[in-house]
Amino acid sequence: MEHIPKGELGDRYSRLQAKMASAGLNAVFILQNADLFYFAGTVQDAFLCIPCEGLPLFFVRRDYERARAESALDYIYPFQSLKQIPDLLKGQGVEKLERVGLELDVLPVNHYFRIQNAFSGVKFADASFLIRRVRAIKSPYEIGLMRRAAHICDLMARILPRVVKVGMTELELAAEIEAEARRHGHQGFVRFRRFNHESFYGHLLAGESGAIPAYIDSATGGSGLSPAFGQGPGSHRIQAHEPILLDYPGVYQGYLADQSRLFAIGGLPEDLGRAYGAALKILEEVIRHLKPGASSEAVYKAAVALAEELGYSAYFMNYGTAQVPHIGHGIGSEIDEFPFLARGFNMALEPGMTIAVEPKLVFPGRGVVGIEDTFLITDGGCESLTFSGRDLVIL
Repeated sequence: MEHIPKGELGDRYSRLQAKMASAGLNAVFILQNADLFYFAGTVQDAFLCIPCEGLPLFFVRRDYERARAESALDYIYPFQSLKQIPDLLKGQGVEKLERVGLELDVLPVNHYFRIQNAFSGVKFADASFLIRRVRAIKSPYEIGLMRRAAHICDLMARILPRVVKVGMTELELAAEIEAEARRHGHQGFVRFRRFNHESFYGHLLAGESGAIPAYIDSATGGSGLSPAFGQGPGSHRIQAHEPILLDYPGVYQGYLADQSRLFAIGGLPEDLGRAYGAALKILEEVIRHLKPGASSEAVYKAAVALAEELGYSAYFMNYGTAQVPHIGHGIGSEIDEFPFLARGFNMALEPGMTIAVEPKLVFPGRGVVGIEDTFLITDGGCESLTFSGRDLVIL
C-alpha cells in the first residue's frame, strides 16, 4: 500500500492556500472522500481544516489510528461530534473565522446546516472551484500513478482477445477481464464527483447493447443487469461482426487512466469500419489542439466541426436526445475532474492537466464505435499516458 508523501501533501494544500487568499477565505473545510484523499492522503470519517496560513488540522472520528498510519499530515486529532470542532480549532490557534470555504458542489445540505449551526456567525462560501482548479494540475507523483493505471488499461485490452467467445454474455466477458485487473491492483470502484453518478469498472458493451443510453452523462450507457444499476455490461450475448467496446478505466492507488478500445469477432460491416476510422480522425484532430493556452471549449468545437464534415454529426457522442455536449474530461482520482472539453466550459489548458478524450459514434440498434485515450498537457503539446494500439482488433 502506497502512502502520499508529506512533501506532496504540502505542495497541494499550499497551492490551495494561495488561491484562498485571493478569494478572501480564512479557511477551507473539507469532508468529501476524494478531496480528503487528495489533501490528507487517507479516506476516513473526518473533518479537514486548511487555514489560509499554517498547517492543516485533521480531525478524525473513524478511524483515528488508521488515519495516523496513512496520513503524513502533522496535526491529526480524534473527535466525536461536529459540535466539538470549533473549540478544537480554537485550541490550535484557529479562531476569528469570518469567511470559510466549503465543497458546496458535493456537500449534502444537512451537513451544510450542521456546520452552519456549529460555527455561529461564520459566513460560508463555495470553495469547490478553487479545490478543483488545484486538483486539475497533476504533480509528477500523480502522473506516475496514472501511468501505472494506464498499464492496467493495457492489460485489460490484451486479455479480452484471449477470453472472448461468440455466445458469451457481456457480463461473462466482463468477469474475466475484471478478475485479471483486480489481480494487478485495480480497485474496482471508479469515483465520480457529480451527484448520482457512479461506476463499477466502466462500460463493456457489444452490438446493440452499446447504443442503449443511460442516466449518466456519458456517450455510452448499456443495459446493465437491472434498472437498479442501469448501465454497463448486461445479458446481451456477443455475436460475430458486431462492435465490442471495452471502456474500462484503469485505477491504481486511487488514480485513474481512461481508455477505450474496439474489438470485433470476424470484423465489422464496412460502414461501421469507416465510422471507426472517422473516430480516429477526430481523436487526431483533438490531439492537434491539446496544448497550453488552448480553450477547452474551442477543442470541443473543433471535434464537432470535424464530425459534421465527415458526415457523423447525428451519431457523434450518442444520438438524438441522448447526445452529450462534450468530447473529453479531466481525470485524476475522480473521472470527472477539470477541465472538460465541452460546450460552455471555457478553461485554458495548462501543463500538468490530464484529460481523457473519447470520440464515439453511436448507431441505434447496432452499437458504438470509438476510442479513448488519456493525455497529459505538456509545455509543448500533449503526451498520451494510455498506450494500447489504436487499430480495430479483429478476432
